[in-house]
Amino acid sequence: MKYLFVIIFLTSSLLSLGNKEQDTVHYVTLEQAHTMEIEEVTAIDLSKRKLTVLPKELAKYKFVRHLNLSKNKLSEIPDFISGFEHLLELDLSKNNLTVFPTELCKITSLVRLIISENPFSHISECIVNLDNLKYIDLWDTPLETFPNAFLTMKNLKFIDMRGIVYGPTYQQKWLRGLHWVKIEFDAPCDCMEK
Repeated sequence: MKYLFVIIFLTSSLLSLGNKEQDTVHYVTLEQAHTMEIEEVTAIDLSKRKLTVLPKELAKYKFVRHLNLSKNKLSEIPDFISGFEHLLELDLSKNNLTVFPTELCKITSLVRLIISENPFSHISECIVNLDNLKYIDLWDTPLETFPNAFLTMKNLKFIDMRGIVYGPTYQQKWLRGLHWVKIEFDAPCDCMEK
């Protein structure tokens, strides 16, 4: 019996260790990516570079699964980003996106979208095309309303709406309408609602 317990323990430990390694993402810079085979580049970090446009050479990394473009000065996203058919996670937080980039709606593989702290106020209804989207971070993004498309996105599990205070009626409307989604709001304001 002792041996059976030891075998089960070792097997579960090895399986657990394997999962942790699989969950680890190893980001490379664009400069490092240039020294690698294109298909080996699965995670690129271009954060904190004060970029106003994305470098065109980024387009060749079609196998990228994780892309960090946070803390730049991007005001638009180029069309080539829709060619990243394997992209699972995209971080566009802390940029200058005054309009929700509809190019994102073509990346149907996206599971996690971090687009917090951008000044846009509406999300395009084309977001419904993101069938695999489970997580969207809109923290401190001054949305006037949720897109109705969210109501049909059954894989969506989490929306972060903290950072902007909404009235209780608005919050309750979306909490009821998206009952399968965990939505994080700040405490509601004591304010007049539209």
